[in-house]
Amino acid sequence: MVQKAKNARKRFEIAATALFQERGVERTTVPEIAARAQLTERTFYRYFADKREVLFWRAGELQARVANAVAGAPAHMRPLAVAIRALEAVGDFFDGSRANVKRRQALVAAHPEFLEREMLKLHELTLAMGAALEKRGLEAPVARMVSEAGVTIARVALERWISDDRERDFAHHIQGSRDELRIIMIEDGRG
Repeated sequence: MVQKAKNARKRFEIAATALFQERGVERTTVPEIAARAQLTERTFYRYFADKREVLFWRAGELQARVANAVAGAPAHMRPLAVAIRALEAVGDFFDGSRANVKRRQALVAAHPEFLEREMLKLHELTLAMGAALEKRGLEAPVARMVSEAGVTIARVALERWISDDRERDFAHHIQGSRDELRIIMIEDGRG
């Protein structure tokens, strides 16, 4: 049984995503998700409080990786460059499972209860990045502004990454979104 529970979270996520698409979120039950994942309902509840949370289990990992990348950036880097570098560093988080991320994001966009959780997770990512920037010596308001800008860049980059027929990597879209923000800032500075 221990061997069978290997990669349980990922298996539950794949099963739930497929069932949510096939049957709808409300008509999908935890026992159905467990059966599709070839695991038990008891195992499901070891990892998740409810069926909706199965789509968000990697948020903590993403937050930790971004915070670690911020902490590991060279001391001479400017704050927004640090945030951008941290977001580029987690590109494999998305690039490594493009089809699954696309299905997940489609479900999030189509269901208000998922969208609400997504906004909460993005807020938590903003807080994690901001705390890591503060540890680098930024004052709290500046760290908050930089982390908000960084997460906004990431959100736009993710939207573009999902719709990119050429399937360029996530870092490409982070850089493009950053460049567009720079253009906006320059234009606003002149007007």
